[in-house]
Amino acid sequence: MVRVLLVAVLAAATCAPALAQVPAKPLATATTNWDGVSIDLMSVERKGSVLTVKWAVRNQGSKQATVQFGLTGDNSNTYVVDEESGTKYYALTDKEKHVVASEHVYAGGPYGISDYAEAGSTARHWAEHPSPPPQVKSLTVFFSNTEPFESVPIVDR
Repeated sequence: MVRVLLVAVLAAATCAPALAQVPAKPLATATTNWDGVSIDLMSVERKGSVLTVKWAVRNQGSKQATVQFGLTGDNSNTYVVDEESGTKYYALTDKEKHVVASEHVYAGGPYGISDYAEAGSTARHWAEHPSPPPQVKSLTVFFSNTEPFESVPIVDR
């Protein structure tokens, strides 16, 4: 009986179609001032009082590029803005004053993300920000060394 059940389970598993990983399509893409590097804005999602911004850095150039995103501090250059009120929302920090974001370091003034983008590579990053009020449905997203992503819709989770 156990053997028959095991054979049935194995047969079902081998007949099931393989689930392929489908890469997410970016909301928008912009070139940067880093040679050969572009930024794909992947998502802007609100869950409760937290807004999560996810992006990918693509180096289509022939050389390694150093990319940096200042998230907090005097020289912050990666943040979101409520278009209606003009309010800036910088990355959240925990009680130890560490930025709530993908791997980050102290990068010459602001705390932020510093990465070596190898030629032909793509790296994904994220940062959490305080959420704007629920009636705010879109934002402008600013990243270092690129034009702003304007009127980006917020997805509520």
